[in-house]
Amino acid sequence: MTSSRTALLVGAIALLLWPLLATDYMMVLTNRFMIYCLIVLSFSLLAGQLGLVSLVQTTFSGLAGYSIAILGVRYGIEFPWAPLIALGVVLVTSIAFGLITLRAYRIAFIMLTLALGQMVWALSFQWSSMTQGMDGISNIPVPTLAGLDLSQTREFYAGATILVILAFYAAWRLVNSRYGLLLRGIQENQARMKAFGHPVLRARLLTFVLCALLSGLGGILLAYQVGVISPTSLDIGRAIWVLIAAVVGGYRYLSGVPLGVLLMVTLEAVLNQFTDRHLIVFGTILILVILLMPNGLAPWVEAAWVKIRPRLDWTGKSPGNPLRGGEK
Repeated sequence: MTSSRTALLVGAIALLLWPLLATDYMMVLTNRFMIYCLIVLSFSLLAGQLGLVSLVQTTFSGLAGYSIAILGVRYGIEFPWAPLIALGVVLVTSIAFGLITLRAYRIAFIMLTLALGQMVWALSFQWSSMTQGMDGISNIPVPTLAGLDLSQTREFYAGATILVILAFYAAWRLVNSRYGLLLRGIQENQARMKAFGHPVLRARLLTFVLCALLSGLGGILLAYQVGVISPTSLDIGRAIWVLIAAVVGGYRYLSGVPLGVLLMVTLEAVLNQFTDRHLIVFGTILILVILLMPNGLAPWVEAAWVKIRPRLDWTGKSPGNPLRGGEK
């Protein structure tokens, strides 16, 4: 058995045993971890493959959550139509936002996504007849999916884990495909890729939309887990949370996503016992990581993997690193 298969086997066993060992509170945190892995993954794919730092990913997750809440509570539309309509809302919105923002670059792109996100956030509490303002919408109906009652923490974990594994597998296939190579070529030299006849704007827009749908999927799960949606899910604080998680973990690496989210969720749970000034601590961590580990935690984990890999390789072969998510 190669070291790669050993690592995958150990990971699978850990995922299966965790619900049997964890407390109810730990399972709630684990589900939160799973959900934000999807949202941070959507950010990291854009930033790592195209160099696009998008502050609107939490807007897409919030739009999906609000769509689920409004359809379920106000109109009585539930699964499966509510999630499909919610993803449709995200699809249309992301296309519109993409056409507005993707002709801009660097700081201009960041500022456009920030402006659009803040517009949606303002709409979420000003359109009180639909969104219930700052009170938000509660009592979101939670469905049963393939025999799993998502209102039960451990059954929610099973469904969320399957979706997260599928999402990471799809992301891994994407970044290691010819399309992923095209995206990195666009990031490095867009003019050259245009000269070679590649559809640069179309590729950027398609990737932007796919990442928005991924974030929207996370927003749907978050609405089902919490059972309430409010403007706080759309504010700049959530966008910064996702940004910090991606940078701390290492947004150029797929393995950086769970590392960053795990650190942020754990810190948030610990800090809740002492203070509500989370962003001060998170900002400090971000400064330290940028100064001391500009590529995030993922390269450190990969270096550790290289050291322990020979001990796990029972065949004498030298397999590649399964944690890597494509070369920049």
